[in-house]
Amino acid sequence: MSDNLHHLANYSDRMANGDYDAVFEYFSDNFMSHVTQRVNPEAVGTDIRPREKEFWENAKKAFPDMRFDVNLVLESGDHIVTNWSVVGTHTGEAYYDVPPSGEKIEINGTAILRMENGKVVEHWGGPHCMKGIGLLNL
Repeated sequence: MSDNLHHLANYSDRMANGDYDAVFEYFSDNFMSHVTQRVNPEAVGTDIRPREKEFWENAKKAFPDMRFDVNLVLESGDHIVTNWSVVGTHTGEAYYDVPPSGEKIEINGTAILRMENGKVVEHWGGPHCMKGIGLLNL
């Protein structure tokens, strides 16, 4: 396993176990998401790591039995492509503006990451179910 994959695996394990502060350790201080302009234009040029942490905290509160799985990993040089899923039952709090339904859901995302010195410095990908849009009932 490459160093970059090792760092990303550690990050994923910590996030899966609810250690959402890991984002500050594994994402560089100058982390940039190329999705920000499209999803949240007012956040461009700001430190968006707290928003990543917020996404995971909100998901765990909404889906208390949440499971995080990495489905696919591809690596080329300092770039890593991941496809992941969050599966859970919406029995907790509202997920953004979506009230609890009691239904099993899946949130799926794909990310392209660029790593530098063991940290994520850039991200490309689609928004993963922002504000509840795209929740899949299983």
